[in-house]
Amino acid sequence: MERVSWLDYGKCICMLMVIYSHTVYLSTGEINTFLGLMTPTRLLVFFFISGYLTKVETFDFKKTMTSIVKKLLFPYFLFSSIIFIPKHLIHGTEISLPVMLYEILGGFSSWFVAALAVSKITLAVCIRFTKNIAVIGLVCVLLSLCGFLITEYANFPVPWYAHYGLISLVYLYAGILYKRYEYKLSSHKVLQAVLAVVLYMVCVCFDYFNGHTATFFYSMKAGGVSLLGVSAFFFLSFLGIWMMVSVVKLIHSGVNWMSYIGRNSLTYYYLNTGLLLVLISLMQKIHLPYLGSEWFTIPLFLVVVGILTLISKLILRYAPWMVGNFKTKK
Repeated sequence: MERVSWLDYGKCICMLMVIYSHTVYLSTGEINTFLGLMTPTRLLVFFFISGYLTKVETFDFKKTMTSIVKKLLFPYFLFSSIIFIPKHLIHGTEISLPVMLYEILGGFSSWFVAALAVSKITLAVCIRFTKNIAVIGLVCVLLSLCGFLITEYANFPVPWYAHYGLISLVYLYAGILYKRYEYKLSSHKVLQAVLAVVLYMVCVCFDYFNGHTATFFYSMKAGGVSLLGVSAFFFLSFLGIWMMVSVVKLIHSGVNWMSYIGRNSLTYYYLNTGLLLVLISLMQKIHLPYLGSEWFTIPLFLVVVGILTLISKLILRYAPWMVGNFKTKK
């Protein structure tokens, strides 16, 4: 299937924001204000794109499940196992087989990958039984509400962040709908982008200066989610996705470095936190004077992206099976 440039560009921009936010937080202990404003957008775009790429009419359940196992679950187990010991050594936490099994098999190593897997599998099962778009939408909304209830009332760690995966089904469904009616939004692209950016920044700044009403995932972890917070988060997240899609569609095709990062965004995600922890630990040991200052986060971020790109290229060249690219016999 021919790749769509703007999809890779969107994944690239969102993944770079994720890496930079991790860089700032792990090196300074603070959250960058601008990236904080982008919280309702940067990872949810991946759920939207996953829905966009779902072909309901020609859906092949077996092929889809095989792809999820190869491209998502296998790399999750592999990379989670690789970084388990270094991560726990740096954090000074317990290293044992039971802890490793609980963390990795329970899906606790990465909320994003776990939730994405849950949402994709759930959607696949739904489409397996019906290809009616309205019914699929109803199921996604109902399961999303179930995710809210689990989040609100579960007093234990939910395996595979299943509650987040259920909630995120509405974003996959939004991607399906956008794909079906994309042709109606093909005109006035610049106007759409400008309008989306202005609306998003106005709304998110209003939210930011009024106590983070819409920081949904964070407020849920603390409990006591208000209907206002949930509604505000959904509004801002959909507005943010529209903004991101409108902007990246203005970028001309052929920006190879963006396409590369977008295509390999999950590899960057799997490894960025572990790499950051190792680099920061080494810098602390040599007493680097500028570590902890916000301006130093930019060169550190660039170094991390550069190393991740090198690692990604080495994996693709010498061990593509690590990211689910298995050679099949013709």
